[in-house]
Amino acid sequence: MKKPSGLSGYKGGHYVELLRGGEPFFAAVEKIIDEARHFIHFQTYILDEDETGTRMVKALIRAAERGVRTYLLLDAYGTKYLSKDFIDSIENSGILFRFFSPTFTGKGFQLNLRLHSKVVLADGEAAIIGGMNFANRYHGSPRKKEWLDFAVLFRGPQCVHTLSILKRLWNKTFISKEERSQETVDTHLFYREDIRLKVLQNNWYRNKMEISKSYREIFRLAGSRIIIFNSYFLPAGNERKLMRNAGLRGVDISVVFSAESDAPVFKKATEFLYDFILKSRIRIYEYLPSNLHAKVATVDGMWCTVGSYNMNHLSDYASIEINVGILDDKFTKNFEKELTEIIRNDCREITLEEYSRRRRWYSQFAGWLSYQVLRLLMRITYQMTTKKSKPRISYTASDITR
Repeated sequence: MKKPSGLSGYKGGHYVELLRGGEPFFAAVEKIIDEARHFIHFQTYILDEDETGTRMVKALIRAAERGVRTYLLLDAYGTKYLSKDFIDSIENSGILFRFFSPTFTGKGFQLNLRLHSKVVLADGEAAIIGGMNFANRYHGSPRKKEWLDFAVLFRGPQCVHTLSILKRLWNKTFISKEERSQETVDTHLFYREDIRLKVLQNNWYRNKMEISKSYREIFRLAGSRIIIFNSYFLPAGNERKLMRNAGLRGVDISVVFSAESDAPVFKKATEFLYDFILKSRIRIYEYLPSNLHAKVATVDGMWCTVGSYNMNHLSDYASIEINVGILDDKFTKNFEKELTEIIRNDCREITLEEYSRRRRWYSQFAGWLSYQVLRLLMRITYQMTTKKSKPRISYTASDITR
């Protein structure tokens, strides 16, 4: 794959570490919180009031108690079951805490964007971005395997850009001057690993569609192979066409889904697309040990992406998503090797013959119905989250349907 024009703006000088779900991820988050000296931004979709969520909050409380300015932003829909006592313990500790956006605005019954990104930033020097929320199911236990997911820890110049994104999400007009985030990073270190990366956003309200565009670009220009792990996979018509074209021109594409999903309707709707995917010469694998929650891709051993973005209409137009795009041969090849090992050891391949054998009229109908319901709901969501004062971005009917 030649370097695509759509993958411009990647900065060198970074140290990057791949994190897999389970204890290594949560230990890494806790470590950068405990090492923070000046400020922390912690933003996520879900933080449960269980052992894992409580562990993260205790780390943030420790930081606040030693004088670190600590911002905690949780999505109002994703994290809606916290008890009053738990919230009081956060607010009384000195943590600057709020929920991101009620579900509906007061004007015209309009849906708000959801904060679906998962980011922790310490001192503008170290950041962790990925797909893991902060709950027991992402950590696992001796009796139950953690959900499969990934994140990256990075240090270097793009931490400055990450800080600007997080400040914009935190600093709303109703925040008092004393609560506003005004931190700046005047200098930043360049690391000898010199990995090039870029922090990418999807934020429909701000006309930021960087993650979606990066996927479309790599589908157009991939030369040999693509691996995609995606938990809630319902790409729009344009992306499906680009994937099919890549498969038909000989690019070896593997997509990996969960054998058993936490969202059965999404799973059935994705299965409805199996016939199209397989006939496009794209291989399908299903991950067996636990739920697959990952949202990652590698291309030609040179570019990869890790973050919160699912290939579906909700991530395009109804959620704030943040990914890290990495343009580095060594890192990507190592990541590709790990994904290939997961496919080999923990997945089953679904061939066209097997899919045809196991397909029954009632399962096909359930898939069709799930697909149509989700397509309708996503179309409604698109309409209800679009700001009428914003210029409309042109699209075709297939782009906003599933």
